[in-house]
Amino acid sequence: MTEQESVDKICEQIREDGAKEVESITGKARRTADEIVSRAEAKARQAGERIVKDAVERGETAKRRTLSSVSLEVRRIKLRAREEVVTAVMSRVNAAVEEARSRADYAAVLAGLAAEAIRVLEGDSFVVHADRRDIALLEAKSFPRIREIMKAEGRSVRSLEAKPLPGAALGGVQVSVPGGNVIFDNTFEARLYRFREETRSFVFEEVFSPHDRIE
Repeated sequence: MTEQESVDKICEQIREDGAKEVESITGKARRTADEIVSRAEAKARQAGERIVKDAVERGETAKRRTLSSVSLEVRRIKLRAREEVVTAVMSRVNAAVEEARSRADYAAVLAGLAAEAIRVLEGDSFVVHADRRDIALLEAKSFPRIREIMKAEGRSVRSLEAKPLPGAALGGVQVSVPGGNVIFDNTFEARLYRFREETRSFVFEEVFSPHDRIE
């Protein structure tokens, strides 16, 4: 073998070794790349699943918030509707009350209100407080009627005294015993206040159906 042949053989061996090394490196690189891609795809899937899960959870939270907001709004609407009904009823009642003093039977109305108060008070002497405009009518026509009502119920009334209220009143009376601190307020204002609460309860129970009631 000549010197040139020896050189050529060495060069060929170097090329073969180099090719094998390149192939080995390339294979490793390819496998590494595949592993990287696989890991990246797995991470991408995990990230995607996490994003979807978070979105669903946020969606459920938003849904609950929306339902809660709707429920509150429905409650506000129901409350507003109920108060509008109560206000409408009370407006009509107020109008009727304001006209009561001009009615022919107003003396009988005062007598009935006073008798109602006397029934819950003790004794046989009473002070009946009323608007100054009603004092004369009270003494002239209502007091005799009060005695008749109570006598029919077996209750003796020895004395009745009329006194003006400190301020103006729509009508009605306040009744107390002489020197006593207990006063039964049966003025129209007091009755209107009580009636408003009764009306609110009535509207709640009767006007709105069970599934419309406010929890």
